[in-house]
Amino acid sequence: MEHLWIWASALAALCQALRYASLKELNQHLPAFVTGYARVLFALPFLVAQLTATLWYTGAELPPVSPWFLFCTGLTAGCQFLGTILMMRLFRLGNFAVGTMIAKADAVMTAVLGTLLFTELISAGGWLAILVTVAGVMLTSAARMPAGAWKAGEVSVAEAIFGPPTRLGLLIALVNAIAYLALREAILTLKSPAGVALDAAFAGTVMTLISCVLLGGWLLVADRPNLMRIRHHLGLATFIGVASALGTLAWFLASGLAHASYVAAVAQVQIVFALGISRYWFREPIFGLELAGIAVILAGVLMFRFV
Repeated sequence: MEHLWIWASALAALCQALRYASLKELNQHLPAFVTGYARVLFALPFLVAQLTATLWYTGAELPPVSPWFLFCTGLTAGCQFLGTILMMRLFRLGNFAVGTMIAKADAVMTAVLGTLLFTELISAGGWLAILVTVAGVMLTSAARMPAGAWKAGEVSVAEAIFGPPTRLGLLIALVNAIAYLALREAILTLKSPAGVALDAAFAGTVMTLISCVLLGGWLLVADRPNLMRIRHHLGLATFIGVASALGTLAWFLASGLAHASYVAAVAQVQIVFALGISRYWFREPIFGLELAGIAVILAGVLMFRFV
């Protein structure tokens, strides 16, 4: 299937939207960092099971691990951890929508960094599809800004350009872009005879294991009592783990088949799924500008069929 990576990216985006909705609910009972740790802790068993099943089905052995692979998976895990911390900081700042719009431009930053520093060779049509998708995300994010914020001086032009939300949003976009590119480099180093499905399963398991050890060790020292409270929410945490595991596998599969910047751009369709979940799960309204943004995002995703 020539466009399998598009479907895998969309599936990853759907799983991420479901995961975020579930994390939002779990976060009502547990602190943010403990909630984030539940994601990797409960995803790991499912990823190990899927890797084991893939090895059994293909009859293959585990791919050889190189220092570069370990560095790239460790860098991906570290960037995801740092991105979580920065996003929590962004939630606490005023003018959240401004920073979020900038952070969601990570697909463009991935394309730029990938072209300059990695092996991304993006066509003109690819650049256009990326920009159209990001424009749709920004339209959708802009709909959440208070209608009179600019006139009332709550969001000044100077603050939008130079303020803390913008700077933090750019940093989040940079961290995400590095994570996307490091992830693809990690998968490309494997090249096992069983194909990209095994490479994706193995890389996803290793990265999640690193994240589990990294964040778990920190929480054992910093917030052990709240960490132990996860056992009181096993049902919701298990659902989060399943969604996270499936999303990780789909994302890694897509990243092994296409440019990281293309995958990051198509995955912006997560906004569409998130709005649907917020409407029917959390009973939150959807604004007209958000519908316009959804149309632009979908148009950008469809454009990838022709790049």
